[in-house]
Amino acid sequence: MQFSKVIGQQHLKESMIEAINNGRISHAQLFLGTEGNGALPLALAYVQYLFCKNRTATDSCGTCPQCQRITKLNQPDVHFVYPLALSKDVEKSTDIFPKWREAFLKNPYFSLTDWMNFLEAENKQPVIGVGESKDILHQLSMTSHEGSYKVMIMWMAEKMNLVAANKILKILEEPPDKTIFILITESTQLPVTILSRTQLVKVPRISEKDIAEALVSERGISKEQALSIASVADGNYRLAQILITENEDAQYFSEKFQEWMRICLKPDGEKLTNWVNDIATIGREKQKQLIAYSIQTIRQSLMLGNLAIHIPAGELEFLQKFSPYVPFESCALISEELNKAYHAVERNAHSKILFTSVSLKINSMLARPVVVKA
Repeated sequence: MQFSKVIGQQHLKESMIEAINNGRISHAQLFLGTEGNGALPLALAYVQYLFCKNRTATDSCGTCPQCQRITKLNQPDVHFVYPLALSKDVEKSTDIFPKWREAFLKNPYFSLTDWMNFLEAENKQPVIGVGESKDILHQLSMTSHEGSYKVMIMWMAEKMNLVAANKILKILEEPPDKTIFILITESTQLPVTILSRTQLVKVPRISEKDIAEALVSERGISKEQALSIASVADGNYRLAQILITENEDAQYFSEKFQEWMRICLKPDGEKLTNWVNDIATIGREKQKQLIAYSIQTIRQSLMLGNLAIHIPAGELEFLQKFSPYVPFESCALISEELNKAYHAVERNAHSKILFTSVSLKINSMLARPVVVKA
């Protein structure tokens, strides 16, 4: 993975390159950022630049044997740890590494939900367990295959249980020579003992401009469509990928959103129950896409008339009718509730209870235009 393949994050790329070239390489780093910000591909680009034999001032060469191995996730001194659906046959990451390689090469911006779906274990809790910590100690105690660095990349480190975390404290603080830990996390909900032993690297959300440019170049969509998707993706490239759907899906989300908002405006128990029951059958990924579409529409309804936003002509008529019901002070609150719902779906929330609760909350936030009698 070259830096040029990582979307945006130019400031961080330059900082990482400068640190390596100046010999300022921290042995334990914590990459902190939200889903879809590219922390994992960024970490791999950093490691590839470190190992590259012909690196330039701006990137790894991408062609030397080291770059080729890392790009294909075949470098024996670069190890990966990730959450698992633990079982008697799966206790550590090396047990299913071929699956991890396949998932990463398919899409480096995949989410935890994508990973668990890939493992066909979406109803199990993802965990980095004690068996993992024992394997980490074993692998890092061995001599480097090529006499260079040994790197341990731990993705979604917040899924590490307390017993596993305690077992790696010593090696995290005093690792063998030329050993580097990179912990990637979306949350600071890690033991203080882990946080205190790592150098924090904040990975920001990807800019709308960079997401739009990536969608145009990688997906071949129009600039207008890319800008519209980037505006709602909110720095999450994985969400931007999800939002690229076929026309029939877009039409489905439009119809379901309009039906939802009508029910929220004028609650009807039977209609709400029927709508929720219907949404409960479409699966988590489509539920997330519907919520993402809803966030986008809520925001755009507030920004009508702003020439900087890009709204497909087919949606404009509905937005013009809907916008009076979304007061400025409620827009952020509704978006916040929808964002919470999005992440709740990822965490296997009960969909019927979730969408019923969110509907009632939205009802309390929508305005009722005053009807002036003649």
